[in-house]
Amino acid sequence: MMLFDVPVITPLFPGHELLYELTEIDGEMLSLAFWTMVIEVPLFYFCGYRDKKHLLYFAGINFVSNLLLNGFLGSVNDDFELAVLLGEIAVLLLEFCLCCYFVKADRRKLFKTLLLTNVASCLAGLAYFFFFGY
Repeated sequence: MMLFDVPVITPLFPGHELLYELTEIDGEMLSLAFWTMVIEVPLFYFCGYRDKKHLLYFAGINFVSNLLLNGFLGSVNDDFELAVLLGEIAVLLLEFCLCCYFVKADRRKLFKTLLLTNVASCLAGLAYFFFFGY
């Protein structure tokens, strides 16, 4: 049973429409989002963002952006590597914009921290898929 569809027109691939059903969020996507948070939230903490509100905002933003990224990547058949690169850039920009709103801090430090956390989780994901497949 389909609850509803959310059409998302993405500029990453011109003419590519991502029709994303909320019912498509399965255990694997939730697991990936969880493990991404396990990697990124502690890094965010160790980079100096120790306020509990900031950590909760970051965790929530991170969780949602990871679900969006994995939903997008699940619909890409061609140029998967390019999709990962552009998707990660889009996630970084989305997280930065939302964190600038919720986390009042030096924006340069915040951007560097988000870049570090996203690169770390991306490398961990690539290592996982290299060794264990998808």
